[in-house]
Amino acid sequence: MNLETVIYEVKDHIAKITMNRPEKRNALNHALLRDLDAAFEQADNDPEVRVAILAGAGKAFSAGYDLTASPYTSVPEGYDQWTTGNALRTLRGISERYLKIKNLTKPVIAQVHGHCVAAGCYLQMCCDVAIAAEDAILGHPATRGGGVTSMPLWVWFLGPRKAKELLMTSRLISGKEAERIGLVNKTVPDAELRAATMELANRLAQGPTKAIGIAKTQIYGEQHMDLEQALDHQYAYRWMTVRDREEGVRSFIEKRQPHFSGE
Repeated sequence: MNLETVIYEVKDHIAKITMNRPEKRNALNHALLRDLDAAFEQADNDPEVRVAILAGAGKAFSAGYDLTASPYTSVPEGYDQWTTGNALRTLRGISERYLKIKNLTKPVIAQVHGHCVAAGCYLQMCCDVAIAAEDAILGHPATRGGGVTSMPLWVWFLGPRKAKELLMTSRLISGKEAERIGLVNKTVPDAELRAATMELANRLAQGPTKAIGIAKTQIYGEQHMDLEQALDHQYAYRWMTVRDREEGVRSFIEKRQPHFSGE
């Protein structure tokens, strides 16, 4: 796999996907977006990979879309101007990219440091878990320049009142505040960020990959169900994890670590 703007590494069943435009604070241009698509697809299809980590090289996780060359600013290929049709297709493509990360069949951890703003913050929200440096900077400054955001994840994570406060004021917050309001899962001093992320990744890599992937699907789906629907949904998936559940029970009885297949 030949990637221009992403470093892709696999070790001990963990795929590390590092955005690598440090001179641009990992601003998302066309090349970086294409490379992210390819890297996540590779991680999802590789049976040796059980967990993925998304990180940024240099001083920032990501400063958001590159204002000089990205889907939001460049007229789509094959056109000389924006139209309603190509704009809608472009926006749909942006949403589909976020969903690819959210719907990965394996857990994804965001390792957040420095600036993690605008679309950079969207990326960490699409990951299953986010660990951030205490002094990371998160938020969306769109309204400061007269723009808007319709990204529903803000409301999903924070509720309408807190989402309105941050988006209407364009206020940026620290990693510590982001943890307090639920925008990230955990914060640590910057010097401990990599170790804390790897500790979680190793723990997840030792778990039953298929069951974890199904749990992701259930959790996302059950947010929109009543209790009866959620229970039916849960039972429908149980047959898919028979081998892992049997190994889990045996290891508990035999007082040993379980050995899951990763499939």
